[in-house]
Amino acid sequence: MNRLLLVEDESLVRMVAREVFQDDGFEVLEAETGDEAIQMLDDLDHVDIVVTDVRMPGRHDGVDVALHARLRFPRVPVIVATGYATNIRDRLRQFDPSAVLVEKPYRLDRLAELARALSGSPQNNQ
Repeated sequence: MNRLLLVEDESLVRMVAREVFQDDGFEVLEAETGDEAIQMLDDLDHVDIVVTDVRMPGRHDGVDVALHARLRFPRVPVIVATGYATNIRDRLRQFDPSAVLVEKPYRLDRLAELARALSGSPQNNQ
């Protein structure tokens, strides 16, 4: 089972996303802020994919989370979701391999398909 770190400050969105990812076969770890996600990444021995919102409370945003994830796990796939794509594209250019930008609003089932494809997780046939 692939381990997914979900970083989202809106509790309802996080709860629904967690269920969708779990139904798709992921072990889901959750963080409400970028600060919390960075702490979690420091304590993990591995993560197979990171899905993060950009804008959230705290010192660190989703791009900071993505950068930290890549420092800890250099090839981990990263999906960054935002409603403010213009300035985020420039910040994501530094990623190699590239981070995937998903613009809001998005469909959670499509996000789960993308996460499965990027992480190499086999399709859940439930």
